[in-house]
Amino acid sequence: MPTAKTFSLGPIWRDSNVRSGPSLDSPVQQLFLPDGTTGHDAVGWAKGDEVVEGENPRGVIVSDIWFELATGGWCSAVNFDQETVARVLGRS
Repeated sequence: MPTAKTFSLGPIWRDSNVRSGPSLDSPVQQLFLPDGTTGHDAVGWAKGDEVVEGENPRGVIVSDIWFELATGGWCSAVNFDQETVARVLGRS
């Protein structure tokens, strides 16, 4: 559940690597599998390595935004609903 210091990103929609930093070179700490119901909260975001997610039902998604998850680790914005990402970033 989000607190005053966190914000909700909602569920992930694809297999997602959670890394130790906002970089594709950062070690993977865990893997999240999509389940459509498990929401994820973040404590911040930063620009990092660009990630391209192509050939999927949502079209090609490209982003250099990474979210620092409240549970620890970093996850690329391409792993979350893009309307939610736009709303979160619009508030900052």
